[in-house]
Amino acid sequence: MTINKEKETSVHVGPVVKVINLYYCAPHTINLQINTDKGATYDGNGRRRFYIKSPPLTLHDRCLLCDDAGNPVVTLYWKIMTIHRRCQVFSGESNDSSELLFSVKKSKLLQSGVMRLDVFLANNKKESECDFRVNVVSGKRSCHVYAGESPTVVASMENNGGFNVFVYRNVDYAFIVALLMIVKDITFSYDEALKFAKGMTPVALGNMMN
Repeated sequence: MTINKEKETSVHVGPVVKVINLYYCAPHTINLQINTDKGATYDGNGRRRFYIKSPPLTLHDRCLLCDDAGNPVVTLYWKIMTIHRRCQVFSGESNDSSELLFSVKKSKLLQSGVMRLDVFLANNKKESECDFRVNVVSGKRSCHVYAGESPTVVASMENNGGFNVFVYRNVDYAFIVALLMIVKDITFSYDEALKFAKGMTPVALGNMMN
């Protein structure tokens, strides 16, 4: 597998990266396959490890990432009234601010046709710098997850009809799966937000941008 074509990129081999649970940090590279149609994640042996469950719609688009036993791992909330369609990720089934783990928002489209997403951990209140970033190639053909603004890759994905994912050692693979579930939907969500914004008054649009 080609990890990254960028010459300066290095693969994560450093300290443990725990975002959701230390249980999901393996001392070796993990290969996962995400069936994007089913919203299910399988390991290299074909065993289902995670799946997406969507409760009835609320004010915020909401879905649960569950383990194979049906236990909620995280809850993904899409904030529908913001232009960037920020997604907040909470522990378990919670939506309490004290259980916020991280949030993701679309940052910019790079000159190379790569969409960038910025990831902020819950304790990063100022958000002056991202904790992780995700570069997604146009058409979601591939993507790489980096540690902050560094060239270090913590996970990579190639689209082969689903997402073929490599999570490098000591990195929380449940966190990476949650990120890729966001990647799966974020382009559509952002486009829908823009369509919604075009129908708003200038005052209302200004409020949404804040």
